[in-house]
Amino acid sequence: MDTLEIKARLESALHSRITSAEWTYLEDIGLVSDYENGGCDWPEFRCGAKDNLGNIRTFRVNDRREQAGEMKAAYDEGSLDNQLENPPVDPEDRAFARGLALSALDRLHSGGSAPPRARMHSTLLPRGGVDGTLPQWVYITAVELWMPAEEVMKNYRQMQQTMMAQPDPPRTQARALNVARFVWEQELHYGERPSWPVLCERWNKYPLTRPFRSWRDFRTNFLRGARATPPRYVATEEQLTEQVKSHARERAGLFYYWADKVLAATVQQPVD
Repeated sequence: MDTLEIKARLESALHSRITSAEWTYLEDIGLVSDYENGGCDWPEFRCGAKDNLGNIRTFRVNDRREQAGEMKAAYDEGSLDNQLENPPVDPEDRAFARGLALSALDRLHSGGSAPPRARMHSTLLPRGGVDGTLPQWVYITAVELWMPAEEVMKNYRQMQQTMMAQPDPPRTQARALNVARFVWEQELHYGERPSWPVLCERWNKYPLTRPFRSWRDFRTNFLRGARATPPRYVATEEQLTEQVKSHARERAGLFYYWADKVLAATVQQPVD
């Protein structure tokens, strides 16, 4: 995929046109080359681009307001009433509004030196596959504790909708899942799967299990549980395993890259 194709795909994903200047900025900070060279996957690239585009677009709006004299009037006159009468934004979203207010408070406390800070940082990493286990996506999120739980859930659900083939699978009952687990444990212990009548008899002998009337009912529950256990992603197991292999040497680097962004605003205290 060449640069123009990446740009077009990103515009489609963000539902927004990206200007030449904005795209050049994403290239200058290394985000585009990171994606092209495999330093980050598509979800991380898309989220990073969204955050950076939001920051530079906010700066552009504020810069135009400053050039027009609007921001000068609001700050130089020192009138709180004037600032309240001419707010730069007035979002209805409570969490978003609180995040903006926190940013203003951070800037006030830091004398204007504090950079913009995302209140929620997320990254997506692959694992498994190469060690015999099922390959999985792992979504890591760092959230400031004040963030409403529903906002965190919304972010998580959006990622599920994007990456999972069945973000809302049928609600399989726990009993079917327990039967599947029992059968797999028996198969691992004995080196082969015992017959269904034998498995059903062993299940029924355990004092904490509800017995089945027939081994056929037991088998039906196993099949139902076996289908429901593995998560189904948009990517195939082979594709996910390849992701793990390609990230094998870089997984720690990707994690620490994400962690550095989370801790970017941490002030290093001088060591005596």
